[in-house]
Amino acid sequence: MASNQDWFNAKIASLLQEDLRISTLSELKDHLASLPQEDASRISNILQLALVFDCLNDNNTEQVDLACDVLSLCLSNLTLGESTNRYGNALERALIHPYSAVKLMALKEIKRSLLNEEVIYAISTKTELIMNIISCLKDDDLAVVSEASAILFTLGITIPGINKITSSEILVCLDSTMQTNEITRLRIFEVIINISTQSDYSFKKLIDAKYMEKIICDLQNDDILLKMNIVEMLSELGQSEHGYVYLDKSRSLDKIISILTEDNLTMQLCEPGILKFFGHIAYKRPMEVMNQYDMLFNRLFMHLSCDDMTIFGISLDIIGHIGKTAEGKIALQSIDKIETAIKTVSSRLSSIPTDIKIRALSCLESLLRVTDNNNEITSLTHEWYSFIGANPMDVILRYAKNPFSELRLSGLGILNALANQTWGQEAIKNSAGLVEFLLDRNIESIKECKESKYEIIKLLSQSIIFDENTLERLQNFVKEGPFYVQALTEVAIEGN
Repeated sequence: MASNQDWFNAKIASLLQEDLRISTLSELKDHLASLPQEDASRISNILQLALVFDCLNDNNTEQVDLACDVLSLCLSNLTLGESTNRYGNALERALIHPYSAVKLMALKEIKRSLLNEEVIYAISTKTELIMNIISCLKDDDLAVVSEASAILFTLGITIPGINKITSSEILVCLDSTMQTNEITRLRIFEVIINISTQSDYSFKKLIDAKYMEKIICDLQNDDILLKMNIVEMLSELGQSEHGYVYLDKSRSLDKIISILTEDNLTMQLCEPGILKFFGHIAYKRPMEVMNQYDMLFNRLFMHLSCDDMTIFGISLDIIGHIGKTAEGKIALQSIDKIETAIKTVSSRLSSIPTDIKIRALSCLESLLRVTDNNNEITSLTHEWYSFIGANPMDVILRYAKNPFSELRLSGLGILNALANQTWGQEAIKNSAGLVEFLLDRNIESIKECKESKYEIIKLLSQSIIFDENTLERLQNFVKEGPFYVQALTEVAIEGN
């Protein structure tokens, strides 16, 4: 190890000679990459990397790339926090380097260091470093932006981190950075929303810093794309309890809905995002949202008849998402349009594109699936099942037996939802040949379809509605597993 260490020290020293830097960095990189993990860690902790950092200050991109590679190999082998302790100033300068690879190297190492709680406290005291991280949000390289956002998020959900981010000097930096362009502004908004969603304390600090006001205010901006993106971000915030309370009390929900009354182009472009926004919120508090914003539910049902496949597909997704829970089902049932909605979706199945058809079948599956077998909900799903058509099972089997695996899986998904309810088991039992179809292993060649059928049979095997013989066959199928192959016996016949 001593000779190995001497070799590295000699190579580091030779970086003082400008004409040897590229070849030396290449040798260092190759040698470090070839070392066992334990040796690489020892060497990295012994080496002084100041001269390697100095190699970043050059216009030669090959040299800069090699220096980044060597630094990444060495820094990643240091114990958490050691890199920011020993090379904090160098990493700080790397964040304002004109070459994005250098920023990326520094950001990745800083992010790794944040796995140590003590480093979070230490970095939260470094004003210049945090300013430089914020500056990276302006970068054209999305990888740089992503790493910088991740660091700010990690800091922002901690008490020392958010206290620093909402300090006067950092707020000035954030305000200045936001003026760069609309894209950078949105990036900062996204970091703020992500932090706010995860931490009630941090959210309150950002409210006090007037950042939520800035975001809500931009809903009145003439830039349609900006509005669309803000609505999508606020959708995430609205799913948290503290976020919903704020949006409701600040009347921000009303401001979002008011976008639907603006000019036709704005409404058309923003409506999908607005519907998704309220769909996410309604999933957690369906009755509350329905009572306050029933016009949105009416729009969802109205769009089930439209020819625009984009908005039709979104409406299917949202209704299905809300209908996953018992509370969501009760809310949808309280609207007198649910019968028409299910009938409309079922009647359109044969005429819509395959990708939308799969989403429609998924919607029906969500509406029919129960997680808690209480009488009120199973009575409701039984009624909804009857709305699918004069012979609902015929419609379902059209897809459960479809030759295309994606449609087949969608149909089997609905059968799975039925198999978990007594009335659904009765419907499967009374459908001629259906149990035989499910038990026939020779039909399926797709792994996912085999697994899907197996899950259905597992549910049916626990039922009390089948006769003893059928129940025994179902239970034997379960014991054999989803991929059982019956052995064939060959009989040799002696010829004359």
